[in-house]
Amino acid sequence: MLRTLIPRSLAPLALAICMMGTGANAEQAPSLTLFNSEGLEGAAVVVRSDVANLQDVAAAEGFDGTANDYAFSLKAEGLWQVCMDAGFETRCREVSGEVMTLGEDAGSISSVRYLRPAVMAQADASVSRVPGHSASAPGTDEPPMFNTDFFGSDLREIIYDGPGMDWKSCKAACDDDRQCKAWTYVIPGRTEYGECFLKEAVPEPSESECCVSGVKRSTRRTGQALPPAAAPLGGLQSGRRSH
Repeated sequence: MLRTLIPRSLAPLALAICMMGTGANAEQAPSLTLFNSEGLEGAAVVVRSDVANLQDVAAAEGFDGTANDYAFSLKAEGLWQVCMDAGFETRCREVSGEVMTLGEDAGSISSVRYLRPAVMAQADASVSRVPGHSASAPGTDEPPMFNTDFFGSDLREIIYDGPGMDWKSCKAACDDDRQCKAWTYVIPGRTEYGECFLKEAVPEPSESECCVSGVKRSTRRTGQALPPAAAPLGGLQSGRRSH
């Protein structure tokens, strides 16, 4: 019998490829279940494809109205994006698995769209641990860490003075700054439109519902491990601030 020998250092890469190849069988069909109470309780509305305006989706049987501004918790099969306004606008975030509470975003979701199977994200994580390999192809982004604050090591602060700025704006500012290694975006609360802290080092992450944080992609390629997120993908709320 002919056997193919795989170097030990590339074994995780082979496993990741295997996961991706069998993902269609392992991954359930994409669906997003919206619950009108926290803790996956209450009446459920199931969405199986992109919806640009949840005003077009009826609420659960026995309830008047629509699925717009309906969800207080959710369960996602696969990776989904949920946005607070129709047309995939305003404070969008990615969710996967069970989100027991949407926090400040409860009763605010107005559009949703499916991104990719969750098993692909697991394969990306396996590949990133292989020496000499990066899970991010050129031009792709490191995933943001929701509900996470990088406290301290501030390089500079950006206070936004108009609407339309979010964690993506903060990440872009870090990408454009040679000295920036990481970033933390603080949602509106202390300031009207939110603020951004660029970091000269990668601090230890801490759980905070005020913030979204991330590590610059080039920082990770130098061999610095990405700190574990302090909390799973979840709601953005006012809380402890970075400074």
